Amino acid sequence: MLTWKGDERTARIREALGRDHEFVFVNGTVPTDPDVGAEAIADEFFGYLAHNLEQDQYLCDNMVEFVESHGPFDGLMGFSEGGTVAAMMLLQDARHCSFGGLKCAVFFSACQPFDPDLVRSGTIRQADPDKDGVLFAIPTVHIWSRTAGVEEIKVHESLSQLCDEKVREVFLHDVPGSKSEKGLAGTLRAIEHVVANAMDE
Repeated sequence: MLTWKGDERTARIREALGRDHEFVFVNGTVPTDPDVGAEAIADEFFGYLAHNLEQDQYLCDNMVEFVESHGPFDGLMGFSEGGTVAAMMLLQDARHCSFGGLKCAVFFSACQPFDPDLVRSGTIRQADPDKDGVLFAIPTVHIWSRTAGVEEIKVHESLSQLCDEKVREVFLHDVPGSKSEKGLAGTLRAIEHVVANAMDE
């Protein structure tokens, strides 16, 4: 499973999934401000999306090269901005002859991706379910907090609506963070169900 960002936030999930799953991490390269409280973890922080055409074009090409050279991967997993990048690679995979062989994706608090083809042609635009319809046919799981703000929930829902409802899972947890046993159990059930669906296809 190829994963972006939030590795410390998904540590318990990855541990609970067991040794049957191997995770490969991709670091961001865009200097960014840390989340609240993260200053104690490291001195430097990097994201993925620059909202700058040249840098986002580089990101698209660099991620494609990474997947092609280090894959194939069964699936993608991303948290927040990393989930957006994972969705962008999923869109690349769906449009371009399954270059990565991706079978499933796990999104934590993520929003809809930029369209990589448009980025390459000089336009930064997020995929929109109202305009673009369903873009992803593979099994996906979408996990976010039910206590998130209204606008935040809208973007999470927009990403889920880009995915085929027949093979997508949505899990809303009550308590943000990794210390909720109920949230962890529900998250694991959703992930395992989606992975099982992907392996059956």
